[in-house]
Amino acid sequence: MSEHYSQLTDAEIMAESSKIAEERAQGKIISIDELCARLGITLETALALGTEEASRIYGRPMRIEVTPRRLQ
Repeated sequence: MSEHYSQLTDAEIMAESSKIAEERAQGKIISIDELCARLGITLETALALGTEEASRIYGRPMRIEVTPRRLQ
């Protein structure tokens, strides 16, 4: 498993994750930007963790491809 870093301690991440889970259970929609900010991680780390979890769930390697948007 690759290494991912947060600005928070493990205990802080667990506490914030519990708060997020409670809010989601109450129907609150939390954006990826808010999630990253609250957990002290970058978007790249969130995507990498999501890819690892999807690979575990589906039993095959998964990846996320990022394509640059063209400015208009």
